[in-house]
Amino acid sequence: MVQPKLFGAIVMSAQSLDLSIVNLRTLEVIERVSAPVALGERLFSDGGIDFDAVNAAIEALRGFQQLMRDYGVSDERVVASHTITSAENINFVRDQIYTKTGLTVHFTTVSEELLFRYEAAAVYLPNFKRLCQQNTVLLQLGASSITLMVFQHGELTLTRELQLGPMQVAQRMAELEHRATAYEDILADYIHSKLLDILRFLPQVAFTQVILMGSKLTLLENMIPQGQRSLAITHQQFNQRYHQVMTLSPQELQNDEQLPEIEANEVAPTFLLLDEIFDTLHTETIWLSNIKLLDGFVVHLGSHNGKYKQWDFDAAVIAATQHVAARYNIDSAHQKQVLKFAVQLFDRLRKIHGLGRRERLLLQLAAILQDTGLYLDANQHAFHSEYIIRASEILGLDHTEQLIVAAVARYHSSAAPSADLSHFNQLPLIQRLVIAKLAAILRLADALDDSHQTKISAISVSIRRTTVTITATAQTDIELEKWTFAQKADFFTNVYGLQPILQRKGSL
Repeated sequence: MVQPKLFGAIVMSAQSLDLSIVNLRTLEVIERVSAPVALGERLFSDGGIDFDAVNAAIEALRGFQQLMRDYGVSDERVVASHTITSAENINFVRDQIYTKTGLTVHFTTVSEELLFRYEAAAVYLPNFKRLCQQNTVLLQLGASSITLMVFQHGELTLTRELQLGPMQVAQRMAELEHRATAYEDILADYIHSKLLDILRFLPQVAFTQVILMGSKLTLLENMIPQGQRSLAITHQQFNQRYHQVMTLSPQELQNDEQLPEIEANEVAPTFLLLDEIFDTLHTETIWLSNIKLLDGFVVHLGSHNGKYKQWDFDAAVIAATQHVAARYNIDSAHQKQVLKFAVQLFDRLRKIHGLGRRERLLLQLAAILQDTGLYLDANQHAFHSEYIIRASEILGLDHTEQLIVAAVARYHSSAAPSADLSHFNQLPLIQRLVIAKLAAILRLADALDDSHQTKISAISVSIRRTTVTITATAQTDIELEKWTFAQKADFFTNVYGLQPILQRKGSL
């Protein structure tokens, strides 16, 4: 019998290193271990990761490597949470880990972690699809931040992150805790003032259901029965737990609740944060979950192998991005046309661009977001679109992918210099070529609806030795589209070495 290939997934977070040895074909977890390494212990007070914590992490990783060798793991991937990657000395830390273990640490973004948690919730929560049809918030509570994912009518309509995690709050308020006589009241006021920055963006409706997950929920997770991934409790039950926990001393938290000593000071910020959010959202039911970032990371790896075909996570990314674009009052009819034509051109030109599924998704996101800059200024709007995309949370993208989407949007306009990609010299040549190939396609797709009147109902594509002929089906004249197409065609010719030609099919 052929032994399955095993994969090692490792996540480095603020208070632990976690390893899952998994069969990615079935997502069966063979072994899961955790090492309590406090990489974030001084992160928010000193700005970096201290020497002892780095050495402890390296020793934990060496232990993970031995365990993976024992199981015959054939490949592994190590990711660091975005909390850890904010450390001032993170590049030194990554280099030390590579030098001493041979492991390469990959940095995750907030947007990637949001997708990991979305994917994990979809897979591990049996009622997730039903909850998404309601006004539901998926609330993730991490060491340094909280993130809210808003679901309405089955779609992710809004994501928001705020740097207000319990560890961060506890470290920043540590000096005040020892000086103030009414510390909890001051802490509650501080949390209230900061939460206003995120809660005011939410739709003005009651979010009766909240899915709660994250790394800072020890005193709530222990309410979940052993062997289960979630538990529904009422707001009243949360309040009871809140009042019970807030009366406990640090010693009682460690002895009675088995809470690690390092987390004792984070209890008050955790429960004050949650209490404020639940009251503001008018929450009735809270779905406690013990899903961690590692779970989402493993599901994400498995989804690339087609394990979860019933979930189209790319479609979720596209829908979430469309809601981002909607905030900037884009022309939705024009967006729909450009998106349709961009995808059709990409698919029909596959043999000349040689790009894959991931690049296809990046093109779709650029097509959706290309005109967001019009919200700021109609003059050189593509440059404003680039800025907006760089500054937005685009679900599931890593830092480089976000730069690529922003660049493609920037270069979709003929106002951007056709052959000069020096603005993106920080990217490797291969990625600049991806930008050029996608931007050339997007320019043509945008030209096909230059009048914003949806004149063209369908296109066909014919590739010859020196030309690419696009035949447009239209029942009215498309002279403006032809003129704009000709202006934008030069960039395509420079990139692909083929001359694009637009001709019309149909009678007037």
